[in-house]
Formats: sequence, C-alpha cells, structure tokens
Amino acid sequence: MPVNSFENYPMTWKPNILKNGAVPLHIEIAEKLEHDIRDGVIQPNEKLPPQRELADYLDVNLSTIAKAFKLCAAKGLISGETGRGTYVSSDVLSNLPMLDETGLEHCINLGASHPIYGQNHYVSDMLKLLLKRTNTIANIYEYSGITSRKSHKQSGVRWLRRFGIETEEDRILLTCGLQNALAVTLASLFQYGDKIATNSVIYPGIKNIANNLGIQLLSIPYIDQSMDLNSLVQICKHDTIKGIYLIPDHHNPTTVYMEQRERAAVAEIIRENRLICIEDGTYSFLNEEPHIPVTALIPERSVYISSVSNALSPGFRIAFVYMPPDFTEQMITGNSNINVMAPPLEAEVVSQLIESGTAEKMMKEKKEELLVRNKIVDAHFHRYHLYGSACAQFRWLLLPRKWTGKKFEQAAKERGVQVFGSERFVVGKAAVSAAVRLAVSTPKSLEHLEQGACILAGLLKSGV
Repeated sequence: MPVNSFENYPMTWKPNILKNGAVPLHIEIAEKLEHDIRDGVIQPNEKLPPQRELADYLDVNLSTIAKAFKLCAAKGLISGETGRGTYVSSDVLSNLPMLDETGLEHCINLGASHPIYGQNHYVSDMLKLLLKRTNTIANIYEYSGITSRKSHKQSGVRWLRRFGIETEEDRILLTCGLQNALAVTLASLFQYGDKIATNSVIYPGIKNIANNLGIQLLSIPYIDQSMDLNSLVQICKHDTIKGIYLIPDHHNPTTVYMEQRERAAVAEIIRENRLICIEDGTYSFLNEEPHIPVTALIPERSVYISSVSNALSPGFRIAFVYMPPDFTEQMITGNSNINVMAPPLEAEVVSQLIESGTAEKMMKEKKEELLVRNKIVDAHFHRYHLYGSACAQFRWLLLPRKWTGKKFEQAAKERGVQVFGSERFVVGKAAVSAAVRLAVSTPKSLEHLEQGACILAGLLKSGV
C-alpha cells in the first residue's frame, strides 16, 4: 500500500523513518519509538497502531515491525495483550532519578529516601584512627584482586550473619553499593530478553537497570498486604521466567513484610521452577525482631544483597553480596568486568566499623531517631491508612479516593513539600493504589519534618 494513502488516516503514531541504511531498519524503528515515548509524543497507556497497519504505513515487512516491537517490549517500553493490541507501558515515564533534587531548593524533602546522617561522626573518627596506622593505609592503596581482601570478606560474613545468612568468605562478593550489586547480578546471571518477576510496585532502581539491559520485569499483584502467590505460580506456568526480585523486609515503597509462611511458600516456588532469587536486604537492619531471609531457605538459588549505605553511611558505596556456588564464577567475572574491585579504603573503614562493634551502635542510634520521627508522622496521619513500622525509614500513605499519587505529588510540591506518588514505582501496566511514599528520615530536622507533615495533612483535609 503506498505511504501517501495514510495521509489523512487516523493513527496514534506516524513515525518519520529515514531508511538510510545506517542501522538495520527494525532498530531504527525501535529507536524512534523509544525516543517518541521518552519525549511524550506518545503517552503512557496509549495504544499503538496494529503492527500490520504500521508496516503498511512505513512500507516495510510485517516482520520488521514485529522485531522492532520485540526490542521495545524487552526494554519495558511497551506491552502487548492478545486481542487488545499493544500499549505504551504505564510506568514508562516513571523511572526518574529518585535522588535528583533539582528545583527543590525551597521544598521540604519527603520524597527521596535519605538515611539518618547523625552517625557520620563515627566514620570520621574511624578514618582518623586508620590514618595513624601507616601499614594498613599503605596496603589499602594497592590492588586487592578481583575478589577483595580476605579481612573484608570475613567482615562480610559477620555482617550477613547478623541478618540470618550463614556463609563463608568464598561466597562473599564486595560491590560498589546496592545499585551496582543489582547491575552486576543482572548482567552476570541474565541475558537480553530474560524475564524477572517482582512486586507490582517496586524500588525504581531495579526497573532502570532491567530496562537498560533489555530484561523485562513482570508484576505480581498484591492481595491485601501479601504477594499473590497463585498469580506467581500461573506466571511461572505460562511464561518463561528466569528470576524473581524480592524485598521481604521493609519493602520499598510499600513498607510491608513478608510473613514467614509467605517466605517459605515463595522459596518452594523458586525451587520448583528453578528461578534465580535476588533478595534485597537493604532495610533489614531496621527489623525490630529477626526474620529468616528467603535466601536462608534456598541458599542454592539465591543472591542476597546487603548494602551498608542506609545502615551506616551513604558515603560508603559498599554492599556485601552472598553468591550461591553455582553462580559464583559468573558473578566474580561480572563484578571484575564492571568494577575491577570495590573501593578498598571504604571497604576497610566499613570492616573496622563492623569488627569494632561501632556499626551496631550506629544502627541502634539511627533506629532510635526514626522512632521519634515516626511518632511525628503518626500524629498527623492517624486518620488515614499509613503503613510502616515504628522505626521505618519511609512510610506508605494510602490516599482518599479523589486523589491519584501523581496529583497529590504535584499538589504537595506546589505547597513546598516533595513526596513520591505511587506511579513512580509501578511495574508495567500493573494497577496501582493511590498512594505516596513519605521519606520520614530525609528532612534535615524534626522541625522540618513536623512542618512538612502538617502541610500534607492540611492538603488531605482540604480535599483541594
């Protein structure tokens, strides 16, 4: 069909493709589609033209369009539903930098989740002490090899034992923080086009990495405050799933815990389907009582990541990672390809804080301050559905019916308070509750927290 026959034909997307041969045609179409989605030419949830119709419009083979759509689907940009067509993913514009504070100079920040900073003086003291140890400092300035120093891995064993992971130093990998650990894990153990199941709303960092690597996240819905395990079983049965990403403690953003029976059930599903489990223990240090990690139930199929940035100090880009024997060689190689090695000076300071017992003291003090901060938040939002424990670093606030997370985020920002709406965390086309995440640890003072909570409570009460 000639291209000009579509001149007055209504189509949601009419791309201008050069066809100059510089890149394969299906890649050029995929790149144009991604560009137009990112620039807002096509909106989230908007239906794309049928593949055959688009092929006719561009005067290309249907297989070319199919390959272009497959590339964009692998990046999480679009998703197809049998009988309904292909749509732009609802979360495609939500993967914004969560720590970007541009334009927030006059806002009280309850959006980005920062750890409590008051314990950083312990870090300064430890650095001063290490500088006096000439031999130790001199050795730190040398390459430590791709698997890090023995003493640092021994500290990693001790650190992970605190969270219920019993292992040995050969199973410990040091990476440059949580985000880096996720990138190493996904790049080492997964391939372009692989699929990973996770909660329907999740930490955006994993979404960004998966999109960049062409790995597709599939959402598992909630039933009340638990993952719908029947849905997970059906997805495993009818789709090719390679892994699952879990945050069982203080889930980001919903704050929910996985009950012990739920962990056992998930572990069994992982074992039966030979999934790779990626367990994120970022906030497990906040637990008021110990919980058995999923990794402890299936250590042969799980990677456990514990970053020290929130527990100790965000200046430390160090995460201790437990690797199962079958994955160890791949992950060591992947880590050396990406990092060469974890920063040895930071690793030494972290190791000394752990071995001296100072790390325990720092975490205890952080939780004590969080108890105070959460009492302030509870006082302002006791009339609403507010989730999260008494020492949570952030809370999950369900909104009255008239709001969406995005609208409340915009209205709050106009009044001088930054929060993050639930749409920022959604996976694919999953249905999302109207909610916002409140980072109670981030305001610089209790006064700022009180002021921000008061403004938000007033906004809810006004119903504007």
